[in-house]
Amino acid sequence: MLSIEEFKDLEVGDQIEGPALFKVLTDEPVVMLTALKTKTRAEFVASFDGVTLGRWVCILSNGELQWQT
Repeated sequence: MLSIEEFKDLEVGDQIEGPALFKVLTDEPVVMLTALKTKTRAEFVASFDGVTLGRWVCILSNGELQWQT
């Protein structure tokens, strides 16, 4: 979903698109708005078609990105 370089360049307010979660119904992606960003952690408000899905977290640990949804 994100490369390490993209993760490092993120700023609060940045919007990124994730994968389409409901491919059977639509190819619309999940939209993630960056709500919090530190050197090793980014928090996103994830939404799909205008509906908030929740807060997703991406952590940079040992040179790898780990997602918590």
